[in-house]
Amino acid sequence: MLGALFAVLSAATFGISNVATRRGVVGSSASFGLYITVILGVPLFVVAAAATGQLLNIFDLSARAWMLLSSAGVLHFLIGRYCNFRAIDAIGANRTQPIQMTNTVYAIAVAIVLLGEELTLLMGIGIGFIMIGPIIMVERSNKPKPSPVAAAATSDDEQNSEPEVAAPRNAATSPRYKEGYLFGFMSAAAYGTSPVMIRSALDDTGLGIAGGLVAYSAAAAVLVLSFVIPGKLREIRTVDVKVLPYFLVSTVSVFLAQMFRFAALAIAPVTVVTPLTRLGVVFTPTFGFFVNRYLESFSPRVLIGIVISAVGAILLALGIN
Repeated sequence: MLGALFAVLSAATFGISNVATRRGVVGSSASFGLYITVILGVPLFVVAAAATGQLLNIFDLSARAWMLLSSAGVLHFLIGRYCNFRAIDAIGANRTQPIQMTNTVYAIAVAIVLLGEELTLLMGIGIGFIMIGPIIMVERSNKPKPSPVAAAATSDDEQNSEPEVAAPRNAATSPRYKEGYLFGFMSAAAYGTSPVMIRSALDDTGLGIAGGLVAYSAAAAVLVLSFVIPGKLREIRTVDVKVLPYFLVSTVSVFLAQMFRFAALAIAPVTVVTPLTRLGVVFTPTFGFFVNRYLESFSPRVLIGIVISAVGAILLALGIN
């Protein structure tokens, strides 16, 4: 049950990260967000590993575990996160969520085939509810509706009421579907593979925070090396500093999300952790309603999706062997 709790906490903090990222990519690029959230995440994981005592045990991990964790870090934190940022920028956080749900089925299928994990009937029903709820919620929110941001072009009062960074690209009223769906599915593929690699590397060692540090460090190392690319530093420096606070919030929240996720995978099966972490599709629009209501599409039917997904989470937790 502790693994399930960690997974739900991971989902909640992922939701906060998605909301902050949505505001950040409006006035910058996905690559800028990647540099900030990944590189700054390393010292946060160092502190967490030291506080939990796992920093001293990090070399207890085998060479195979280091290889798997490093590969998972590059796949998840670089490829997956970049594609996720691009999808959010193109079609919004709410529309991206049902696409991300496809990684749940993929991860569970791989875990069953490669890791020999079992899926009980009750867990299967719970997973079904978790997947159906967010899909219902987001599909209802896809219906176009008037946006205060669109009206801001002719109203000085409304323009002043919404931060300037929200005006240039509004995925609620002008979604770029081809770009969003392409990068969304690419992100889902990366996110669906990495949990299996992490679980295989940690394998009930309890060193989830240490594993997260290894994975984050590998991804950060690749990003640091990319600074040798001509013009890369100049590109980073030209980003509007107004978006920095949003990415800093995203950095801390996604660090907490990953810390809870790695801790969950260190003590619970992929078939439990992955579906529960997808509850972020419920937390994202819930938090986003208070922060990004002018940038996203919302519907009262979102309550139905939340209830259905909550029921699924309970059934899944009860179905744990």
